[in-house]
Amino acid sequence: MIPATREEVWVALRNPEILQECIEGCEEMTALDTNEYEALVRVKLGPVRAKFRSIIRMLNVVVPESYTLAVNARGGNAGFGIGQAQVSLIPNEAGTTLSYEVTGTVSGKLAQLGSRLFLSVANKMASSFFTKFCARWDTSQLA
Repeated sequence: MIPATREEVWVALRNPEILQECIEGCEEMTALDTNEYEALVRVKLGPVRAKFRSIIRMLNVVVPESYTLAVNARGGNAGFGIGQAQVSLIPNEAGTTLSYEVTGTVSGKLAQLGSRLFLSVANKMASSFFTKFCARWDTSQLA
């Protein structure tokens, strides 16, 4: 639940500066095109620490209602991950409900760590992102 209009949330979710600020460990976020971004994110998964260079594409875009994120993340020796997230924004009396469903796979050292650890870290990162993202409106810092 985000205390802002659907249009405000849509704009913020496409702003590289806001995304970089809200993604834990994100060192760079660059818009490559209208619906494509490149990110550099430092992640710790159990004993493995890695920098992931990711290409993030927005597909099936329905402004300002929904889109699919396709992510291709490469972490050198740590391995790589491929994922998708279906994101929907639903207006309501209190603001906007953001819902998402994520699927993905990993390989390399990441896969050796086990899916339970990977899912735990992914859930923690998602929770951190939405906490920081929602706090932008609570403190009226939205650019």
